[in-house]
Amino acid sequence: MNNDHAMAIVCDLALCIGREVTLDALLTKVLQRFMFHCATPVGVVLQQQREGYELLKVIGDDQLSRHSGSLLSLPAWIVEGDQCALQTTLPLPGGRPYHFAYRLRVEGGYLILLLAPQPQQHTVPVCHLFSPVLGNLARAIQLCKDSEQLARRQQAELVDMQRLNESLLKAIPIPVFYKDVEGRFLSCNPAFTQVTGISKAELQGKRVDEILPPEMADEYTQRDMEVLRSRQPQYFEHTLFDRSGHRYQVLNFKDLFYDHQGEVAGIIGALVDITHIKESEERQRTLLFQTIAALSSAIAHKDPVTAGHERRVHDLALAIGQQLQLPQEQLDGLGLAAMVHNIGLLQIPAEILTRPRELRPVEFELIKQHPDTGREILQQIDFPWPITTIVMQHHENLDGSGYPQGLQGDAISLEARIIRVADSLAAMTAHRPFRRALSLTDAFAELTRYAGVHYDEQVVDACFAVWQAGYRFTTT
Repeated sequence: MNNDHAMAIVCDLALCIGREVTLDALLTKVLQRFMFHCATPVGVVLQQQREGYELLKVIGDDQLSRHSGSLLSLPAWIVEGDQCALQTTLPLPGGRPYHFAYRLRVEGGYLILLLAPQPQQHTVPVCHLFSPVLGNLARAIQLCKDSEQLARRQQAELVDMQRLNESLLKAIPIPVFYKDVEGRFLSCNPAFTQVTGISKAELQGKRVDEILPPEMADEYTQRDMEVLRSRQPQYFEHTLFDRSGHRYQVLNFKDLFYDHQGEVAGIIGALVDITHIKESEERQRTLLFQTIAALSSAIAHKDPVTAGHERRVHDLALAIGQQLQLPQEQLDGLGLAAMVHNIGLLQIPAEILTRPRELRPVEFELIKQHPDTGREILQQIDFPWPITTIVMQHHENLDGSGYPQGLQGDAISLEARIIRVADSLAAMTAHRPFRRALSLTDAFAELTRYAGVHYDEQVVDACFAVWQAGYRFTTT
């Protein structure tokens, strides 16, 4: 064997040592190359343990391979001494006799035996040839062991974390579910099953359109797409029915969860039962409406001549608001404000309100205080809508000529601008002690004349539209 051939063997072994990342793959690859270069049909790798040598790897002998993992008791002449070639029958299990072996020791208690059934005619100087790579092999073996140990530890930590997550999900008293990025449910916790009646097995692999009505499924899908697009948490309220027909009002929270590489793995959601909260809110809202109705009734008793005015303004204001497609929450606030827009009149002497003549300037100045007085009365109530602001602004004009603050344009709330139109039309078409009622034609002409000056043009147009659609004041 010349130097070039020897160098080629060393380079080949050096290259294969650094390419594998697991111990089994490394030992397999190295053993195959050793066997090739030494022309031996069988190779084994053993590691010294306290009670013997563990058979780690066997290539080329199926019977011997069946003993992998076993502890072998080897005679001292196999494991000791300096010679690299053993030309005595080796006492190995499996039934096949081996009368020759190359022996390589690797740091860390590893022993490599390259076996042949007959003595070699020309032995290879393995000790001299392979010694440059055995140190690298020892380090590669240790690196693989460290890597595998780290992987096992990480896997154990992952299993522990999964068990912890499962325990948390079981302990959380609110329904929790999660699904992949394609919208297929992955799992849920027991609370989800308890509320919905859908078990984990029934849920897994299904999409939302397979378990919910189409309209709800569409909303859910849109919400999922928004979470994936924006990567921001989402929450919304909706109604949920369990399998027994029981109705729940729930707050649905959704957010993303990620895999170990930081990529989006799916969506996790939680359902918070707010049924009792909503029922309490509804009771409070009903009580609030009843309170407003009582205040409105007090205004009617203060001035019997204008009895029914608040109801007419309320109904027309809501009709205009619906024509303008205001959301229900805003319509509720508009309706309440319309019912009490004149509550400040309670502090005006009744003889001024019912006097059968036009008001003197000083009396009118007193009347002009009622929006601000209404604000003072109503600000003592914690409304979920800007009722006090609306009431104080319902006599403001777009051009700033109104009262009490002389606001202009968009500084006046939309609800106040709606009540301004509804209040004016209801007042102009109603009889007063000091004047006769205007006809609807004349009243609408007045609205048109001052549209864009006193009144919001869009609101006036909406008022015309509801009237053309058949709306009429109710008689009291």
